[in-house]
Amino acid sequence: MYIVGQLKDSISGILSGVNLNNVTNLNGAIERAARTLVQKADIPEATGRQIYTVYDGVYDYAAPTTIFGGALLDFRPQGDSRTMVDFVYKKPIEMFDRTKAILPNGAMLTFEYSKGTGRVRIVSTRNRIKATIDNFTDKTDWTAGGNTGTLYDDETDYYQSPQSIRFNVSAGGSQATLARTLDSEIDLTEYEGVGVGFLAVKLPAATAITSIGVQIGNDASNYWSVSNTTGFLGAWNANEWTLIKLDLSTATTTGTVDASAIDYCKVFLNYDGTALTNVRVGGLWFSLPSSYEMIFQSAAIFMAGTTPSQTITDDNDSILLNDAAYTLFEYEGALAVLQQSGGTLSSPMAQTIKAVLHGQGNDIGLYAHYRSNNPSDAVRTVGSYYD
Repeated sequence: MYIVGQLKDSISGILSGVNLNNVTNLNGAIERAARTLVQKADIPEATGRQIYTVYDGVYDYAAPTTIFGGALLDFRPQGDSRTMVDFVYKKPIEMFDRTKAILPNGAMLTFEYSKGTGRVRIVSTRNRIKATIDNFTDKTDWTAGGNTGTLYDDETDYYQSPQSIRFNVSAGGSQATLARTLDSEIDLTEYEGVGVGFLAVKLPAATAITSIGVQIGNDASNYWSVSNTTGFLGAWNANEWTLIKLDLSTATTTGTVDASAIDYCKVFLNYDGTALTNVRVGGLWFSLPSSYEMIFQSAAIFMAGTTPSQTITDDNDSILLNDAAYTLFEYEGALAVLQQSGGTLSSPMAQTIKAVLHGQGNDIGLYAHYRSNNPSDAVRTVGSYYD
């Protein structure tokens, strides 16, 4: 592989021996050139891979930190198990939300952001259907305990239709609980030690709750207990429906649990004594994990150790490009450095570089040659309001 130091020598040569030591923020210019390169051409070497564990009933996951926008190339099952109908669909945000329950095959994705943090929404037909414990649609099914106040059915603010259960938490306490005996037994044999529970909650404060969890089993003396101190996507936020991940592989066991006859459930919220108004609970289910791999376009083409990066650490960083893409990068880097050192896009040198990259007269340029041999593999967003 080429290294950054070699790239700088090439850029200096293209710019007729310009002393790059006099260029302010030289590495920044080269990093900008990398981002420009990835936008202009789909570079096979400039791709990232990230493993995803997908669950039925869970749609929001953290997007790769190095993905270039929403440039998705593939989302495939791990292993040699992909079938001819395992298609990948990329949809607009609202269309994904409306049609996620009727996906005919494969997987469907969309990308969005929350406070600058990328999220990818995923639904897959390969997931085993979740085991629902309760949808929290009837307050009379549950018994309040600890510092839990009166239970209310909430038909206007819920995680899933038609309602949620709402309650207050009194000041000076440490734990609020909801407990019930299920109407019928649920077989969680497949889920023991591997299944993951998800509890939907909406909290009025982000800091007062110290942990949230469930006891799930046969009765109040025989159960698994598992809790978490954050939401599935990180710290929970006030006034936002959040999923709490409850991994049974980390559960502790009290008594003896018959996984084939689960009919006892207790939800608990541990808190710091602050009174809380309008805590909402909106659903509890267990899902089995499905393993996927996402392939995506990335500007992380520099590597100092074992992890590709979008930034340069020093001149010995490797550049993850082969000769064809590296040649494009040399000229894009030269153009970026020329601009940063006071040159203009209309200067003779800039025009010469642009002609090499984009062509002039009968010469179609390096980009056109490159794209003809390296057509895009990107999964395009399909669907719009006009559909």
